[in-house]
Amino acid sequence: MSTLSYPFPYLTAGLFGSALLMTIPTVGASSDSGCPKFEETSHGSGMPLSKEAKPATTYCVEAHRYSKNEQAKRPKGNVSSQRKDHLSQNESWDETQGFTLNDALGLPSWVTLTMEERVRYEGYATPWIKGNQSGQYAVPIQTVVWGEAWLTDEFRLGAEFWDARQYGSSNPDSLNNSIVNAGNFSQIYGAYLGRNVFDSHLDSETKAGQMIMDLGSHRLFGYSSYRNVQTNQFVGVQNRIREESGEWDLLTFAVIPENILPNTSVALLHNNVVWNRPQTDTYYTGFMVTKSIMKDTLSELYLFYLSEGPTNPLERKLYTTGFRVNKSPKKGEYDFELETIGQTGSARISSTANIESVGSVMQHVSGGYTFNLPWDPRLLLQWDYSSSHFDSLYSTTSFEYGPNDILGFFTRNNLNTPGYHIYLEPDHNISIMVANRFWWLADSGSTMGWAAAKLVDTSGKSGSYLGQTWELNVRWNALDNVQFQAGMQILMKGQFALYAPGAPTDHSNVDFFYTATEFHF
Repeated sequence: MSTLSYPFPYLTAGLFGSALLMTIPTVGASSDSGCPKFEETSHGSGMPLSKEAKPATTYCVEAHRYSKNEQAKRPKGNVSSQRKDHLSQNESWDETQGFTLNDALGLPSWVTLTMEERVRYEGYATPWIKGNQSGQYAVPIQTVVWGEAWLTDEFRLGAEFWDARQYGSSNPDSLNNSIVNAGNFSQIYGAYLGRNVFDSHLDSETKAGQMIMDLGSHRLFGYSSYRNVQTNQFVGVQNRIREESGEWDLLTFAVIPENILPNTSVALLHNNVVWNRPQTDTYYTGFMVTKSIMKDTLSELYLFYLSEGPTNPLERKLYTTGFRVNKSPKKGEYDFELETIGQTGSARISSTANIESVGSVMQHVSGGYTFNLPWDPRLLLQWDYSSSHFDSLYSTTSFEYGPNDILGFFTRNNLNTPGYHIYLEPDHNISIMVANRFWWLADSGSTMGWAAAKLVDTSGKSGSYLGQTWELNVRWNALDNVQFQAGMQILMKGQFALYAPGAPTDHSNVDFFYTATEFHF
């Protein structure tokens, strides 16, 4: 346990910086704009991520539900480039702050410039991955600078610089490019936005360049608020057409995934700056239709195709199709989400394996209720099933399965997992989440086994029960510019995790914890 104490100077420095920033005066902005009312919604995670559509002619932010004079707060870990949807004019949170780069630099109103800095300490002591004899820790540090300029009423340019580093890693071999990607641009794009195109009552937005894509439920495309690096970066073109009142929305895209670099242990350990590059023999294309089917309820239908050439180790050629129905949570009401995904094509399970045919499914079902009580308690029941060899493509799991980066117990592959989440908001600046899930392999004899732990038992003798997890997350928006977050996830190992061939001999619980400080300007 003594090794876990080494990185605490980094954490102390981050907290000290927070204390200094708390001396910066802030001004609370009121919201007497008369904007139409709308409620917070979520993508099945229980955390506020977006707003209901407002009329296209309206561009303003409604006050937070707790008070007319309090603003909607930034969701945990989200950076400013994810705040606005210019086509629908939805805003996920209010950016009105006492101190901003725009004000400090005297920038014109048609220019937006923001900066985010996050310092996090995370670690665990008990091994759970095949071949590991100890736990690990790391201090991921993330700096994001985003700017956007409207050159005309329709045309804008944007760029996002993303510097992700780590310090003090106790196990360099476990580092990957979801933790380290120093000195790179995650987005450089141009976008054209047209209203009522050809008097059709349709709005359209076309974006071209390098971009982060975040679609639907995040289970196939996903921006991860926890991950130090956004690995869902693409180069190409996407277009959206939206009915003026927001009844339906059609997204089409044709992109090339980015190779996130570096990808060697030595380069990752030393935070070497290596420019990301588009994959040379890969393309990704598809569409998603979103339609409002009743009050507060949206449906999605989509089809994606990924084609990788022989220079890619898995050489995936996958058709992925699915549908989703989601009713957003509201006080005193039930909510639900149903998503079914099917996948077919061919792929390798490793760089040395033969190409095999793929036929797999993923099923998500959840239902919740938000009580009309103080602290806005919400109970969400969930069940996920992912068949063996299901590929979740460019998704994120942190909003449902727990923290990733150096942890990441589970991916959407060969899993059968029921569970529940409890959400509380004691104050508009404080949010608490507690989760409990149970984990089984969908196929105990699959060659995929428990993919995240690299444990496989094709004989099936080790059973299918992986264990039980408990998760806790607490977030405090201390000031407009400063947020604190702390949490933990505990894995209580089941039979497969204890006795599968190559499983670590330490049978203790895996106790992972983290604490983070975030600054926004």
